[in-house]
This record gives sequence, structure tokens and C-alpha cells, in this order.
Amino acid sequence: MDKGFQLGELTIQRVVEEERPIFDPLTFFPNLTPELLAENRDWLQPKALDPETGKLLLCIQSWVVRTPHHNILIDTCVGNDKTRPNHPFWHQMKSDAYMRNLAALGLGVGDIDFVMCTHL
Repeated sequence: MDKGFQLGELTIQRVVEEERPIFDPLTFFPNLTPELLAENRDWLQPKALDPETGKLLLCIQSWVVRTPHHNILIDTCVGNDKTRPNHPFWHQMKSDAYMRNLAALGLGVGDIDFVMCTHL
């Protein structure tokens, strides 16, 4: 469980949907060269670049902000049952990880008062 951090009266915690190597760095960053990647591999691995696959590690997550009066969910992640043929790893995804991780914080969907989507 993410204990989060305090900011005044607020408690801020993350809810991870998934965290794994997904994208090829040379595809994700079209101007990146193999040489530049090789020069920076030592500090990128293992937190940003997976040493086994060579792919970028991506964390899909939300943030829960608990105020004295409300629970606010910031970003709702990828979600299940959505058509995404260009992203096979998310296409028609079926996972209970997000709901399990939300429950690990002691929250269910009925406990969320506001949802903020930062990108649509």
C-alpha cells in the first residue's frame, strides 16, 4: 500500500494500474539515436529502462487526494474493455489491479467525491 505523503491537511497517494516495460525508446523518442541511448543506459537502468527487454518502463497511475472533507481522484488510467487496436497491450484490457490497489487504500468507487481528468 502506498502511504503517500502529506501536504498540509492533504494526504496524497498513488493508485497504480500497471507498471511494466512497454515502449521501445527509439520509437517513443523518434530523435533518439542508438548511440545516445547507449551513452545514457547506465543511469536509465533499471528505473526507466528495463535491462532485460530494453523497453521504457511506464507506470499508469492515478492519484488520490484526501482532504478533511473529500476524496479526489486525479486521472482514471487506461481502464478495461476499451477498443485500442493500435495499442495491443491495452486493447480490450481486463484487469482488476486498479480496483485492488484502490481498495488497498481503503477506498471503493463510492468513496470518491470528485474525479479530475488531466488529459482527454
